[in-house]
Amino acid sequence: VIATASTEYASDWRARNAVDLDTDNYFCSNSIPNSWILYDFVDKKVQPTHYTIKSDPTRPNYAHLSTWLVEGSNTAYDNDWKILDSRKGVTSLNGKSIVCTFNIQTKLEKNEYFRYLRIKQTGPSICNNHYMTMSTLEYFGNLLLPD
Repeated sequence: VIATASTEYASDWRARNAVDLDTDNYFCSNSIPNSWILYDFVDKKVQPTHYTIKSDPTRPNYAHLSTWLVEGSNTAYDNDWKILDSRKGVTSLNGKSIVCTFNIQTKLEKNEYFRYLRIKQTGPSICNNHYMTMSTLEYFGNLLLPD
């Protein structure tokens, strides 16, 4: 998996930190509306059924996620994203290293898989800024391997 982001606040808070499940490093974007983190599964495709977010290891009422979309694509072009899940006003991630699992709300077709999954912050964080932070982001579901 290759993780990239719309922006990275500093070299210590890279997108790749969200893939590393064994550390307290975390990802943080610049404070820009509609920040995102994208996972490229390269030669594989996924059909997500749910996902887990671990909040960053900072205090409550910091820049924890509150409003976002999860989207899937096979091209990563701007006009080629399908909304798979949408959340607004979530408060369950408001704290230090809190782990929450969310179901994908969109019913996918049996053969509907995606090379790219992106989570995009679509509103302000808990503390009303646009920093996007998380310790980890993990997707679960079905995996389609290359032929």
